[in-house]
Amino acid sequence: MRLPTTPDGRRGCSALARHTDEQIAGTAGRTGGWLLIEHDGPWRNPAFASEGLDRAVVSELSRRIAGRDVRPQLIKRPGTRERRTRDDRPLRAYLVHTSRARPWVRRIDFHDLAELLDVDVTAAERPEPPAFGSPVDHTLYLVCTHAKKDPCCAMLGRPVAAALAGGEAEVWETTHVGGDRFAANLVALPQGVYFGRLTPESAQDTVAALERGLVLPENYRGRCTDSSPAQAAEAALRSRLGVPVGVDALAHLAEEETERGARVLLGHDGGLYSVSVETEEGTECPSTCSALSPTRPVFHRVRHISGVLGTAPA
Repeated sequence: MRLPTTPDGRRGCSALARHTDEQIAGTAGRTGGWLLIEHDGPWRNPAFASEGLDRAVVSELSRRIAGRDVRPQLIKRPGTRERRTRDDRPLRAYLVHTSRARPWVRRIDFHDLAELLDVDVTAAERPEPPAFGSPVDHTLYLVCTHAKKDPCCAMLGRPVAAALAGGEAEVWETTHVGGDRFAANLVALPQGVYFGRLTPESAQDTVAALERGLVLPENYRGRCTDSSPAQAAEAALRSRLGVPVGVDALAHLAEEETERGARVLLGHDGGLYSVSVETEEGTECPSTCSALSPTRPVFHRVRHISGVLGTAPA
């Protein structure tokens, strides 16, 4: 594979995106439900075609979530490179519902993948948590390291996963989460917040802040519960505030289309903010290292942030 190359010789789609300073705010894919399945690998692309997975079972799981708002992911412990060879512990699966109002996580332990056929995996798209599974009351951190999808994800994601491993936070390597060129990518569930262009150091700071309930704005891509313009608006306001604030500290109150994009009304600490977002097409670039032809990414540029009726703090 011939990787995209920057003028200074760095290779990979992520290097090119960094070179052009491509905007990462507003780039989190919109997803309401998640199905996470532990599988040590090796991972293929697409993920459900990976060796060691029961083809009949994954085919049936795929059929059940087809057309549903449920995103399947394979996960494994950081540093795991080979398939399990013994049944000394159960594997884990998680159903996750991402929502600003009622997020939840349920853990299902299994020894045989076929056991998941007894579970209603479509429950992940519904706000009411199911009766089955064990409730999880802490954050799950997923770091994309999916080499077969994009080498940048493995090259930049594995050091991040390794740096986060061994701490108190529950960290998993995972398959493609979207935005290969923004590697290293991290998703926190069930909040659904995405971060990109992380280094091992910035990832540790990001997770440490999230464990305190705060969001560092520097590498923030957005929240998968929201539209792309709303994600960009929130990211811009977080940067404007100048200090980390809580995951749910910014309330999305309204969003309306405009001639050039959208206007998003956000609330924070008793203040109201009107954020004007314009949608524009970027210059041609490879979206991944393996892209056969360049594409034109769509950006959501924040043009103006103003207080509403004098309610917003200066």
